[in-house]
Formats: sequence, C-alpha cells, structure tokens
Amino acid sequence: MKILGPVVTSKSIGKSYLQLRDLFPIAKRYGYNCIVLSEPHPRSWVSFIVYAQKYRIKPIILYETANGKYLLQTNNDIRSAIMHYNGLGNNLRLKKIDLDLPYVKYPTDFLKDIFKDEESLCIKDSLKYQNELSIFSNIETYYNIGNYRFDEYKVTDYNLTDTISQKDLTFEEKRRLSYELDIIKKLKVENYILTVKKIVDTAKKNGISVGPGRGSAVGSFLVYKLGITKVNPIEYDLLFERFLNEYRHELPDIDLDIDAEKRVDLIKALQKEFGENKISQIRTYSTMKIKSALKKAEELLGYNLEAKINTPIRSKENIDKFKSLSQKEKTFFYAAYYLEGIEVAESVHAAGLIISQNDLRTFSPLEKKEIPIIEWEMSDLKYLGVEKFDILALDTLTFLKKLEIEEKYPELNDSKTFHYLSKGLTKGIFQLDSKLGQKLAQRIKPKNFEELILLLAINRPGPLESGMIDQYVNDDSPEYLKKLLPETKGVLVYQEQIMKIAQILGGFSPQESDLLRKAVSKKEKDKITTFKTKFVTNASKKIDEKEATLLFSQIENFAQYAFNKSHAVAYAHITYWLSEKKFKDPSHFFLEYVKIKGVDVDIINEASFLGVKTKLPDIRYPFGLASNEDLILPLYIIKGVGKNVSQIFEEAKFSSLEDFFNFIINKNINRNIVELIIKSGALDYFNNNRKNLLRETTQRVKGKVQQLEDIKSTLFGEREQKSTKKVETTLQDYAQYEIESIGFPLSLMSQKGLSNTLIDKYLYRQKVYLDGYVYRDFIVDNSAMIYSKLYNKNLKRFTKYF
Repeated sequence: MKILGPVVTSKSIGKSYLQLRDLFPIAKRYGYNCIVLSEPHPRSWVSFIVYAQKYRIKPIILYETANGKYLLQTNNDIRSAIMHYNGLGNNLRLKKIDLDLPYVKYPTDFLKDIFKDEESLCIKDSLKYQNELSIFSNIETYYNIGNYRFDEYKVTDYNLTDTISQKDLTFEEKRRLSYELDIIKKLKVENYILTVKKIVDTAKKNGISVGPGRGSAVGSFLVYKLGITKVNPIEYDLLFERFLNEYRHELPDIDLDIDAEKRVDLIKALQKEFGENKISQIRTYSTMKIKSALKKAEELLGYNLEAKINTPIRSKENIDKFKSLSQKEKTFFYAAYYLEGIEVAESVHAAGLIISQNDLRTFSPLEKKEIPIIEWEMSDLKYLGVEKFDILALDTLTFLKKLEIEEKYPELNDSKTFHYLSKGLTKGIFQLDSKLGQKLAQRIKPKNFEELILLLAINRPGPLESGMIDQYVNDDSPEYLKKLLPETKGVLVYQEQIMKIAQILGGFSPQESDLLRKAVSKKEKDKITTFKTKFVTNASKKIDEKEATLLFSQIENFAQYAFNKSHAVAYAHITYWLSEKKFKDPSHFFLEYVKIKGVDVDIINEASFLGVKTKLPDIRYPFGLASNEDLILPLYIIKGVGKNVSQIFEEAKFSSLEDFFNFIINKNINRNIVELIIKSGALDYFNNNRKNLLRETTQRVKGKVQQLEDIKSTLFGEREQKSTKKVETTLQDYAQYEIESIGFPLSLMSQKGLSNTLIDKYLYRQKVYLDGYVYRDFIVDNSAMIYSKLYNKNLKRFTKYF
C-alpha cells in the first residue's frame, strides 16, 4: 500500500498550495492507495471524504491540537473532534498518533521549487517516507457522509393546512391551493416552507420590512396565502411548476429580501426564536481568480505570459491553447494553473443561514462570533443534506422605508408615473438605474404595469443582442404567437411562456413543460431532442409543421434570454412604488437617494427637469433639506466628510461665524474637513467670500499642523506675519472649490427653466456642440449655458461661459 501524507490543504490559508481537486487525481497518478490528512481544523474534512470515495482512495483524518495528533476513524470520532474544536470539553478520548514528518503542501515539485520551500513536500515526495507512513497500513476508517446528517428545524407551532384560511377564496383559488398542497405534501417540503413563514413572521413581529417576493416562489399561491410573498400569482398568470415540480428532485428555493439596515437585527431575533446555538452563517472563501493567479505566477517566475488568458485557466479553451505554447510559456501556465482557485481569505455567505433542530456546536465546526459562522462551505453542507435559507439585504427596501412609501398592490396605474418613465427618467429607480435601463425605458415606453414587468425582464444585455426587443417594438411576431402571447405581442420573453406554449401546443403536462424549460436553458441536447419530437408532433396538429419546427427552434434560441416572470412581477412592484414617489415628490426622493448613493450630474439634471433646484450643502442642515422646489444637499456628500461629521453638526445651532469657529475648535474638528466644508459653500449663508473664510480658518483653527507651527515660532522667533488684507473669491475660485469638495461647480449652474430641446438631448444621450467642443453630461438653462465634465480638467475655460 502506498500512503500519502501528512497532507495540509489550501483551506489552511497561507500554509498550503495544495487544492483538494488536484490532490486526488495526482495521488492516483502516483499509485497512492491511502491519503492521510492532518490539519488543526475540520474545514476540509467533508470534501476530503467525498473526493476519497470518488477516487476510491482510503481517507484517514488526523485532528491536530496543541497536545498532538488524534486519529479519527468513525463519524462519532469526527463529532468528538468537532466538539473539542468548538470548545465543548477538553478531553479527547481518541487514539493519539506519533507522526513527525514534513507536510505535503504542494501538488508538484515544480510549484514547491518556485516557492523556494525546502521544508515542505510535494505529492511525489511522500514516496520517500513509506516506512514512516506504514503505521497507517492496517488502520481502517469508517466515515459515512450519508449518515452524518443533522436534523432540520421542526416547526411545531404551525400546520400547513390549518394556517391557510380558505374563506373568501374563489373557485379557481381553491382549486389552485388544493393542487399545490398535494404536490408539497408529496415532496415532503412542508417543514421547509413553514420555517420560511416563521422567518417572515419574526421579521414582521420586529417591524422589519420584507420584500414583496423574489424568484420562482412568487408563482406559488400557497406561499402567497402564507404571507411569505405579497403578490397573487393567479392575477399575473404565474405558474406553480416553475417553483416546484414533482418530477424535479430538488428542494424549493424561497429567497427573502430584507431591509438592508435590519438584516443583523432579524438574525438576532431568529436566534431568540429558534435558539442561540441553532442558527449560523455560512463560510465562503475568496480565491485567486485569473488575474491574481497570473500576477502571482509573474511575481514568482519573473516574467509574464504573452498569450492572453481571459477565461478560467482550467477551461478547455486554455488547455487546448497550452499545446502550442513554448516551453517557457508552459512553465508559466503550469504555475497559474495550480494557483487559480487557491483560497486567499475567509468570508461569509452574503445571504445564507443554517437553522438546525439541534445545537450546531455538537456536529459542525463554528467560528465564534455574535452570529456564529459554520466553517463548512455550502458545497460541503449539500453533501450532508443541509438546506440553507437565503435572507438577502436589499438596500432598496431601506430606501422605501426612508421615503415612507406605502406598499400598493392593486393601484398601479398612475399615468404620470408611466409618462416620465417613458422619457427615461430612471435615476434612482430600482432595476432601471443604468444607461441600459434608461435606454430601454425610452424604447419600450411602458404605458401600464404589465409593460413595466416586461421592461424589467428584458433589461439585460442578452435580450438587446438577440433582437427580441426589436421584434417587440416593431410588432413583428406571427399572428398565432400574438394570440398565444398577447402580453408581449407574441415575443418570447418569460420562461413561463415557454412552459405555456409547451402545454397548449405541445401537449406537455405542467411538470413536463418545466423540464423542457430547464433542458433548453441548460442546453441538454439528449433531452431537447426527445422533447422536440413530442412538441413538433403535437403542435403540428394545431399549426403548420414548418411553423411548429420553427417555433421549437425559437424556444431553443430564446431560452437563454428568457426571464423568470415571477421574479419580474414582484420586483416591478418595487420599481413602480419608487417611480410614483419620485414623480410626485421629487425633492424628498432625491434627498434620500443622495444620502445613500451620493450626488452626480444625472441627479441634478433630472431633479431640475422635475422642477427641483439642487442647492449646495448648508451647515444649518447637516442632513440636507427637501422642500417643494428646493433640495439642499447633506454635508456628507462633501468629499472626506462622513455621516459622523454631519451628526456632530446636527446638535449645533449657529447664529454667526463666531459660533461656528468656537464650535469646531471646541469639538477639535480636523482643519482639512473644515476647509472642505467652506469650499463646498456650506457657510455661504453667513459669508460667501470663501477665500477669505479659508484664510480666517488657517488663522483660527488650532489643528496639529498649526500647533507645530506655533511651537516652531516660539522656539526660533519666526512667527509668520498674518495678513489682514481682505481677499475676494472669483468665479474661477468658486468653480475650483466646488469641484474639489463635491465634484462639480453647482453654484455656477443655472437650473431654472431647462429648455426642452436640450433636456431631450440629455435624456437620449445625444451630443451637444458648443464652440467646437462636444458635451455629454451637462446642465443647461434657457440661455444654453452648459457645464461639462470637460471643465474638471480645464478650469480656465469657466470664465468664458459664466
């Protein structure tokens, strides 16, 4: 028996460059029958056992502690070691192994050599130590990942049937509910759904906003009636099978959007609800990506690879390219090949939570935090049959809360809202706040909520490139498709439409139609061929055979661009709410948006178009102020001035500049910050001669630099003579100060009565010519005075226009 060990994997960050995906195939190549893993943590144990089973190599795990190495032979041994790792007891009743050998940390001798590591081993080197490793020859291990499972949390205070009231339901709603209940019970996922309900109820009980829904779960009427989602799927012709299908052997996926500021509060509330040691976050790792691996290889080898690599180094494209490389380039490629994927830092899954019926500390490694982190990745947890619950922090829900927007569901028909959206006024609007979103809003010109749903579904580069949008705008679809898909003028936009066509024309059952959707999305050729035969045969009875064949080809082609309508419907509600608020109360909308995202020229242009004049920060209103026609920017949009500074000034009441200077000296506010505040115009109410104020600040504020100057003058008698001559602030000074402090010269921009011609050019991203220069981002008035980002680099040209 050939034994490899002791191995340290790359999960021991910074201590090893040996990934599990390389360990086993290389070990197999050298004829090893057994691999001994020896690490002071359990992070790689699950994947190690899974790989060992796949490659039919005997796995042996040693758990390292300060007292020595302990042999783990069974699942119970693993549990004992994990409990010790988690600090539950110090006595390990396990067999101690006396092994003092260099660690295997590299896949090949080549990688070990370029790291100049003479103390560690590569996989091949372990062949030299077979005598020392022979102590493992007769050791058997009995790890069973299939039996190492934890019990999911059992909801006992809810019952799926009793929880849902059937009072006032229509016949169709009762039929749909009964159908969904049957499938859910058949697949035994009641507990999962009820656990999600308990999470949502806990959020509501603690005043934490939950979104209207996310993903395919919005297609379930039962989930809607449980209060998990807020959109009735029957009203939008959404399909339950897109969410859950008895032919699809996987758990449903119900993701929740939560007010971003309250996510941690919710998890703490869930700890109280479920039990403090029964909830954890999930470990993830930042790994070396392509660029990092290439850069590290260059650092180690002292030269670069001339051939360009833009896709993962291990992709077939690059492996094929490898054959034509020179020997020097092959050496570089080898290094990058083994470096890509190496763990470089620990992180936490952005959304996932684990909820257990039992104390997590008794069977899973945890990093001790206020909210513990399970140290197995999601891929490991799936091997163990663990299901996560995704709770995503959505800052748009925070934005909605700050705007005090009332959630509406039936009344989504304000004509003013759709009018302005059609003009491309999409700044700050959820899912449309991008150049592409603005452009598509102008092309689609949504006139109602259904068209807004479509706009969100196609707001991606793929549909733009596919010709789908042109087909919709030009109304080019065949008549039979227009009758079949009237909501999108016969254009395949939604995944649910593929399923609908398969059912109506192809004779597919609802469950089969979802399998078709999945097969064409994943390009599973064998399944597609089978489905195509059935579809064309059945569809040819209702439409021409050529049309049936062409239609199936369209389904194949458009599947990669088709969008989940359930998700689009839910998110379109948020888009509508924000849009309606923006166009009815633009100053309040933009103030809250600026507080979150900062200010730019687009905001000022759109605010001006909606009748709101944007003004410089004002020291009297540290967090800004919104009125019917004015928007005073908050202090913390000034570069280098944070919210903490705004909070300091919030408690102050200034009646004069003397009050201001006394305050900043008393609070020991940094002189650089004070100067930026002055440059931004925040003190213009008291004195708009900013140049003079800056000089006065230098004379009066005793920062550290000034104190040193005073000490110097005392010691050497070189006190600087302070000038008392008043200086004036020029237009060019104002421009320069505001560019330094907020990014552009706001006070020099006239914002009254924007000309329709120029605002249209702005909205449609057209070029504006003035004096031979081209301007793209601009603010204009009826006199055609223009500000452009060009001025940022050419300040002297300000005086020409102002």
